Amino acid sequence: MTCDKIEGLLTAYADGELSLEEKASIEQHLEVCSDCASLLSFLRSADRTLAVFPEIEPRANLRQKLYAIPAQKKFRFSLDFLLKPSLQPVFAAATVFLIMFSFYMFSPDKNQINKAISRQFHRGYSQFEKLSAKAGSITDSLGAYADNVLVSLKKINPLSKNGE
Repeated sequence: MTCDKIEGLLTAYADGELSLEEKASIEQHLEVCSDCASLLSFLRSADRTLAVFPEIEPRANLRQKLYAIPAQKKFRFSLDFLLKPSLQPVFAAATVFLIMFSFYMFSPDKNQINKAISRQFHRGYSQFEKLSAKAGSITDSLGAYADNVLVSLKKINPLSKNGE
């Protein structure tokens, strides 16, 4: 046997929990390997030292609390959901937004940026007003023809042959 296997079995050997074959092979190894023999002597001295300490019995309420620990539901905060691939576009968009926001916040020309944004906003708003005015005029001009269009649509029967 190798020293690694022996070291794994030394505690069981010291406690007398091995079969006769394992015990014989360990004893054979201990005769030729001084490192494993010194480890065994260290384990036995640790056992003797621990045997000197008195055993104490914990109080009943402490024992009940200790037994109740595994039964309690443990809340474990985890950020594993952040690693999901479905969130990558969200993180990319947030990164772009934060970069643009930081450029804006730390720009020495913040007033000029504000003026440009305001100008573009007002241009867009005026274009929207023009479009809504045109849409209103179109609906007003169609108001006179609305009844004729509705009567024509009612006369059309899509299920009949030849449009009759």
